[in-house]
Amino acid sequence: MSDLNLNQIQDRLNELFISYGERKLIFWFDPKKEFEEDIDNGVIQLKNARIKKIDAHTQFLTKRFFELEDKENNYLIYAPFQRLSDEDNNNHLLSLLKYSTLFNADRISLVMNQLEIPTELHEVMVQYSAFFSAKTRIADFQKVTSGVIQTKEEFETKLMAVVTKANAPQLYSVVQALFVEYSLRENRLYSQLEKYGLLETFWGAIFKYYGFQSEQPTIQKLVLCFYSNAFFGQLGYQNLPMNLKEYEVIEQTNAIVSFMDLFMNDSRYREAYDNLSQEVYQLINGERILSKITIEELVRSDTFEFIHQRIIQYYINQLLSGDSTAVVGGLTMQEVVLYKERSHFGGKYHHHYQVVLNAQKLLNLLGQLNIRQLSNVLLHYEEESFVIDQYYRKFIWHLDQISNQDNFLELQGLVEKEYKVFLDEISYAWNNLLYLDERPSLLDFYDSHARKKMKTVVIISDALRYEAAKELQMVLQKDKKYSTKMETNFTVLPSVTEFGKAALLKSRNEKLDYVNDFEIKINDISTTGTINRDKILKNKNPNSLAVTYDEVISKGNAKELRELFNGLEVIYLYHDQIDRTGDHGQEHQVFDAVQKTIDELTLLLPRISNGANIYRFIITSDHGFLYRRSKVEEHEKIENPSFDESDRVERRFIISNHQYKEVGITSMKLGDVLKNADARYVHYPETATIFKKKGGGQNYVHGGSSPQELLVPVLEISIARGSSAKEQTKVQLMTTKRKVIGLSLSLEFYQTDAVSESITKAQYQLYFEDETGNRISNEQAYYADSDSTAASDRFTNFTFDFINRKYDSQEKVYLIMKDAQTNVEIDRVEFVVDNPFAGDFDFGF
Repeated sequence: MSDLNLNQIQDRLNELFISYGERKLIFWFDPKKEFEEDIDNGVIQLKNARIKKIDAHTQFLTKRFFELEDKENNYLIYAPFQRLSDEDNNNHLLSLLKYSTLFNADRISLVMNQLEIPTELHEVMVQYSAFFSAKTRIADFQKVTSGVIQTKEEFETKLMAVVTKANAPQLYSVVQALFVEYSLRENRLYSQLEKYGLLETFWGAIFKYYGFQSEQPTIQKLVLCFYSNAFFGQLGYQNLPMNLKEYEVIEQTNAIVSFMDLFMNDSRYREAYDNLSQEVYQLINGERILSKITIEELVRSDTFEFIHQRIIQYYINQLLSGDSTAVVGGLTMQEVVLYKERSHFGGKYHHHYQVVLNAQKLLNLLGQLNIRQLSNVLLHYEEESFVIDQYYRKFIWHLDQISNQDNFLELQGLVEKEYKVFLDEISYAWNNLLYLDERPSLLDFYDSHARKKMKTVVIISDALRYEAAKELQMVLQKDKKYSTKMETNFTVLPSVTEFGKAALLKSRNEKLDYVNDFEIKINDISTTGTINRDKILKNKNPNSLAVTYDEVISKGNAKELRELFNGLEVIYLYHDQIDRTGDHGQEHQVFDAVQKTIDELTLLLPRISNGANIYRFIITSDHGFLYRRSKVEEHEKIENPSFDESDRVERRFIISNHQYKEVGITSMKLGDVLKNADARYVHYPETATIFKKKGGGQNYVHGGSSPQELLVPVLEISIARGSSAKEQTKVQLMTTKRKVIGLSLSLEFYQTDAVSESITKAQYQLYFEDETGNRISNEQAYYADSDSTAASDRFTNFTFDFINRKYDSQEKVYLIMKDAQTNVEIDRVEFVVDNPFAGDFDFGF
């Protein structure tokens, strides 16, 4: 008797004899007669069948019995002899066997029965019997099996998936697992393939589906093959250079490109992909290869991180040579940067690309601008040239985010030089044409803007200059609930905190006096400090409040905010991020403070609006500022003309009882600025230069009359009650045919709405997966950001390359459309694999 569990055999046989009215015959050939004694002794008992033992020499009698004598009952036909071949003329049981089931009682057969593997694969099971010697591996195999395994290839692929702990029972997933292992300098999974006799099978499948073969194949060689062919495949080449010929696959290039696209865009494998990319780059002498490929071609590839470095250096060289309008492959720098930042390695080089892009925008605009020919410097600055300050700020801010700036030093020098010329020229032209009554003064702000019947929060952000407020306005306009209106005021001279904040508090019937140093009074009340400012506001309107940003932020909930603002009409909220940074020995970080200010104010508005039910805001400032990163040389400074110790001398202004008429200095009576009888003079440079003065703080300055210092924003914001955020534009699949007939499929999509004030841009992820959720194609990023009102401009085509594996005829696959920001699936479109070679379709080449 066999050592197998007879109860297990009996239970399995009883399962096989469960029928639904049809007679069932099951043959059990036992050439070793291991179970003959058990059968003879009636050890095995069946519930729904009889047992009949037959002899090899009584085939005719057996046939007669089942075909004539008993045609109703179920039978287990036990045959203690070797089954005759179907080709043997003496096999008279063949007709019975054709409509009967075969049963085997060896361990492999029992496992096959458990896993529902067809008997045709018995020899294959025997070949891999070592794998099935452990219950844990059997259980793992069962987990990856859905449906009946039909072929040896499918069976072996699942074996490899279990052995390599692949995420899906597909060849591509096995390769992914081995690539990850190799990136970690480990070899355990690959050794398991060898242990269970799967290496030859693995490399055979690699050759069949990816075209790679080698006399001595290794995972390193496979990695080299995939990365090399993917790189040149992205460039449109199938042939590899001579030094890489051993890795060339020719016909399966698309399959490799598809695999690599899937590999690089799967967050689970990002680290492995990046590590392998760097290794391959070194092994194939990537620097030498890239040096022979044009920039136009490199723009199309993202296989290696160093491609970005090459493109960025190309643009740096172009800008240094004076070409600020470089077009690559028909694409502007803006278009190339947008494309490359969205690619796999693009995130690492976001700041690098933004440095060159903002440098290009600044240099290009400065190359077109002739300030001396401007008839209205003020209007031009408000509408156009303010962006030069934005470009410079963003250039420096992004540069500060880069740890190694060596490659940008020369470009920074050029930008600094050109920006300084711009600051000097626009300041000079501005001062020659300056009339303080061209724009309302901050002295009139309270009466013009704060004295309203509607509850208003006036946010005074210290040193928020005009260009930064324009960016803030652009950010707010992306939200449907905000309506914005930008006006400008002139702050008073000198353009510093104590003067600007005092001006914002004054009404027409109040007296403003500059006492000395930093002391300014309104109706004999000091304007320094929140307590005094609150008193001044309440004197005009008892339902007023002066409060700091920190006090508001400290309120933990809506109830506390409502209690703070309840019954009020005018709220002055003081925010100080930029000036606090620039004036306190941290001027190097002032542009970072600008960005923080934009972020903080963007979050502050809904916090107050939702918490305290306030729907009108005004964001303004006390003054602007000048800042440039390069060192201020001595020859760039103006000699201090002051001889009176009572003079107040600062970097950008001098207040004196005397009028200093020196070259490069302009002055006016302080009383003319403050609209009082003050006879003192305020002096300021005609350009962006500074007065010589001991001490630090020479790069971040204010107090002068440049547009960057004098022009302050008055950004009025209305928030619609009960309004919601803007809607995202949506995408729609336009291709009507829902069939997949090859490895590559091109589909057309449509952006339903143009980006506008009420519709925001969106980003979607598009890819295919099978019924079990395994991804089977590359992923396309759809940036729905067109603002064209012409519908024809909002169509986009994408090509999907499918994983090269076996597909069943009429197999269902699904196009997945996900919101890239929320990762929420917005649509799932069913496609069918349309195959004329039913049951044997593997997209093979």
